[in-house]
Amino acid sequence: MSRLTYAVEEEGGFFEELKPEVFKILPKEFRKKAAKKIAFKAIVLQGLFMGIMLTMYLVPVKGGIHVFLMALLGVLALPMILNIGHEAVHRNFSTNRKVNRLAKNVFFLWGTSAYFWELRHNSSHHAFANVKDVDLDIEQTNIIRLSQHQEYLGRHKFQHLYMPFAFCLYTFLWFFIRDFKDLSKKRFGAKTIKRHPRNEVIKLFGAKIWHLLAFLIIPFMVTQQIGTVLIGFFVFHIVASIVTTFALISTHVGEVQEIVLPDEYGRLPHSWATHQLVTTADFSSTSRFTLHFFAGFNHHVAHHLFPQVPHIYYPEITPLIKKYAQAHGLNYTHYPNLFTCTRSHFKRLKYLATEL
Repeated sequence: MSRLTYAVEEEGGFFEELKPEVFKILPKEFRKKAAKKIAFKAIVLQGLFMGIMLTMYLVPVKGGIHVFLMALLGVLALPMILNIGHEAVHRNFSTNRKVNRLAKNVFFLWGTSAYFWELRHNSSHHAFANVKDVDLDIEQTNIIRLSQHQEYLGRHKFQHLYMPFAFCLYTFLWFFIRDFKDLSKKRFGAKTIKRHPRNEVIKLFGAKIWHLLAFLIIPFMVTQQIGTVLIGFFVFHIVASIVTTFALISTHVGEVQEIVLPDEYGRLPHSWATHQLVTTADFSSTSRFTLHFFAGFNHHVAHHLFPQVPHIYYPEITPLIKKYAQAHGLNYTHYPNLFTCTRSHFKRLKYLATEL
């Protein structure tokens, strides 16, 4: 594949005008001020995590209460990963590099790898969002067809019907299949890895062992109820999968977001900033709860244009993006709530369920 390049933005273009206006509204030492608020959220989330885990281990709880607590952990997983791990991956959790490296270990608590997640997220997804065969977030499996450029298979005729059930297995497949596939993967978007560091491979296997110990083996030793523990384990992954897929499908694969193809020379059709607008959408941007729960994922255009800015500032940045996009005749996509963006995603699946 040729080296991918974006088109050059014209002088006085959208991002050239937008960027200085954004940094005007940010306070001095904005990262340091944001870090205090993000740290408070991290303490609350970690406290909830530890409280639930200790309750399961020390009380101990059995039957339906155990399953309920596992469901709560499923709800908690994504907010912890996004508010702590995701911010740390973008160096926004703290102004201290060592603290950011420490915060990335939150991925370990949920049985996965910060190293591989960062490769996928920064080198692949952020570098070339929605670019076919490059953005690994949209190239995870062929059971779903997200673009007319993707090969049509007979099963896709029913994808809008079976994908809700497949989405319920997202984290289970991520933790037990996708992570291991990444071990043999060498190309992550703009980055080529000759050999993954041995310590990162060891940490990945350690995360899997911890996940099985924490969510299966220790609960069974405590409760002696294998059926309850297995049900709880699957309930955790089903709930975590539903919460996670809400965040994923709402931002890049609705009806209007483009799946982009480079030309034969690796040239992409849009400038970098315009590319973020045509491939990304916001949802529930006026909701403070959604902002904090999804760590700014609902202001996803702002996140892609300014990944170096902590998410707590996105509500102030988003109106500027909308203003300058309109001034330059560019589309800014926003869904009023999770229901409408989810519906838009399934409309896309239904449209692509026929061979085009």
